[in-house]
Amino acid sequence: MALAFGCPRVIRVNDASELPDDLSGTVGVTAGASAPEALVRAVVERLDPVDGVVACPVTMEEEYFPPPPELRELLRGLETALSLLNRAPSAGPVGPEQAGGDTSARALAGDRTTVAADVLERLAG
Repeated sequence: MALAFGCPRVIRVNDASELPDDLSGTVGVTAGASAPEALVRAVVERLDPVDGVVACPVTMEEEYFPPPPELRELLRGLETALSLLNRAPSAGPVGPEQAGGDTSARALAGDRTTVAADVLERLAG
């Protein structure tokens, strides 16, 4: 993308520590949907921009990583067990609009609103 926009120098890094020390002037930073947000922040912090940062989103990608079938089944079972222990009726299936087309248990209804990068960042500690 940077080459297509006429950048004379393009550097690909996997970590902020890989940035060269001789960068100056305007520096563009791009990242795809699979790049953890923490990595992008670390790169920008390492660049330490004197005149601030201007965000110019080109394409916004939605990322969705559904829980594996085994975990979905476990969550359904857990919800049913808790419902029985509380002597309350199960919430039952939800409509496709709440579960992204899947009529799964209410425990899975918000799985499309969870950002995968945030989950990975929390897991990394």
